Formats: sequence, structure tokens, C-alpha cells
Amino acid sequence: MRRRFVPVLGAVLTVFALVAAACGDDDEPEAAPATTAAPTTTAAPTTTEAEEEMGNTIVAFIPTTTNTYIAEWGRGAEDAAAEHGYELIIIENNFDQAEQDTQVQQQLGAAEGVVAYAWWPSDNEAGVASLQALADTGVPVIQTNQLPFPGSEQYVVGYAGVNDILNGEVAADLLVEARDAMAAAGAELHSDGGNAIIIGFVAGYQAGIDRSAAARPILEAAGISVLGEVEAGFGPAEGYDAAKQLVAAHRGDGIDLVYAHNSALAEGVIHALEEEGYAPGEDIMVVGGTCHGNLEFLENGKEFATGLQAARLEGVFSINTLDEYLTSGSLASFNNFIPNPPVRSPAYTDTNEIESVTVEGFGVADLCVY
Repeated sequence: MRRRFVPVLGAVLTVFALVAAACGDDDEPEAAPATTAAPTTTAAPTTTEAEEEMGNTIVAFIPTTTNTYIAEWGRGAEDAAAEHGYELIIIENNFDQAEQDTQVQQQLGAAEGVVAYAWWPSDNEAGVASLQALADTGVPVIQTNQLPFPGSEQYVVGYAGVNDILNGEVAADLLVEARDAMAAAGAELHSDGGNAIIIGFVAGYQAGIDRSAAARPILEAAGISVLGEVEAGFGPAEGYDAAKQLVAAHRGDGIDLVYAHNSALAEGVIHALEEEGYAPGEDIMVVGGTCHGNLEFLENGKEFATGLQAARLEGVFSINTLDEYLTSGSLASFNNFIPNPPVRSPAYTDTNEIESVTVEGFGVADLCVY
């Protein structure tokens, strides 16, 4: 699916000026024949004309904007593109790398006027060949949302977006805090350090791979045993089904903690746990890796904590970083990360972090509810 965002005011004004010049004044007397003038040289194109000849289109390959997080990314990218004067074309796929590969080949056959690509792969490893094909055109490519697959860094001029390694580390630290809060409240853990399950993003999705890989060593060092992990998806329905599956497999071992890669998954997890007789916030603690949508469970303590990841800001960062490269020919830093501060439920803190934690002047209610 292709979506096009095109600033049009300049084009309208240009057409108006050309029509006015062509029409002139019909009542003006005809001028006398002039003597032959000396030849004149053609003026060099203005910067604006030169830019129009080169093109001003950025093409972004991303998963489907039916996912609300990705839709927010798209809105942020469109805002930034308009601000910088670019035409932004968004080409979506349904989390299908084969579909995205086909879209890349189609775009390469009609790439006139493209000055840059933004690359958000559905499967980071499987998509490397398409990334290389984009890079081989000589048009700069920036990767967004998922860190480049190891060895593919040479095909991009930089990265702009979330730091999923940091996100996994923040979530793991919050799980340790949650375990300690349970112990302090007198809860009896099912092992010396507590037992955890992980409910992650869809299989092959680099963000999920990075989050779990970053979290596990911290959990292990804190004595927390990970009983199992399911690669589920992104929303409440997938979180619900995955939680049911893991509870069935590990109820006998005893589950103390749940790490869901985002709060949308955590929402479904909490519903499933309650159906299975657990009391989230009391005999089991749930951490959503990054905020996504409904804040109800964070507010009432059924979700212990989350991370503030701003989808719209990630879209803005991606276009701003491309503009930096296109304007200066280089980037000050290869990695351009958006922040990810932790946000704990007010049920467990003296201050209300839902109200106090901000990013770029925007709070949790501004950046997490979409």
C-alpha cells in the first residue's frame, strides 16, 4: 500500500505566476521593433529550481499503519517532511518481508526524484538483500525502529529511532524492582529470585529479539529464572493468548513476574492472568516494555511499570536525521536514539510518574495514548 504526503502550496503559487505572465495585458500597445540585442547568457537555475530538478521525494518502507504505533510514526514523519519541504511516500506491508521485498523491486523501477529512503524491515535478517538493493542505487538509506542487522550497517548512512537494547535493559531493571516490591510486601516467591515469563513481539522481529536479549542477562544476574517465552505479536489479543499458553505450561513451577514487550501485550496478559485466578499487582507483577495505548492498568497498579517510547517522535527523528544528511552530506552520529525513560505505576511510588515524566516537553498522556 502506498500513501503520499505532498506539500502543494508552492506548486499552486508557481502555476499562478506562470499563468499571469502568459496572459499579460491585452490593451497594451504593440512595441516598436527593437534593434538586435547582444546575445545574453542563460541564467543559472536558482537553488529551488535545482532542487526541483533533482527531486525532493523520500520513500519510507514500513509495516502496516493499521498498527497504531506505526500510524503514530507515520504522522510524525509526515509532519517533519512537510516542515522540511519534502514529498513523503509511505509504502506499507502487512508485516510480510516477501511483500516488502516485492515493493522494493517495484520502487526501484520507478525511483525518479527520490532523494532518500527510510527502511523499517518486517524481518530484519531476511530483508538485508532488499536493503542492499536500495543502497546500491546510491540514494542514501536510513534505518528506523530496528537497529541494523549485524553486518548490514554498511548499507545505511545511519539509524534513527528507538534503542531496543536500552528498552530491554530498562524493562529488566523494572522487573527486578517489581520482584523486590513483592518481597518487601511479604509475597512468597516461587524460587529464590522469582520466576518470570516473557511475552514478546512476533517471531523474527528485530525489536523483540533485541529486547529479550538485553533483558535476559540482567534478570539472570538478579537471580530471576525465565521459565519460558512466546513470540506472540503486538496487541492485547496476542498477549492474552500467549499468557494462556505460558500459564498452562508453567503454573506448576509458579510464576511471579511477566515481561511483555509492550503495554498493549501486557493488557491482554493481565486479562488472561485474572481469568486464571491471579491478582496482578499482588501475587504477580507485570511490566510492559514500552507504553502503547490504554493507561488504565498502569494507573491502577495492575501493570507495575512501562517505558515511555514516543512513536510520533520516532517518525520525526527519522525524517530530521535524513534531512541532516541530505543538507550536510554526513551525520554527527550514526545512531540517533529517542529516549526511553521508565514510568512506574503511582500505586508503587510517592510521586505520580504518569504526570511527571516527559520527553521533549510531552507527557505520558500525550505520547502513549493512540
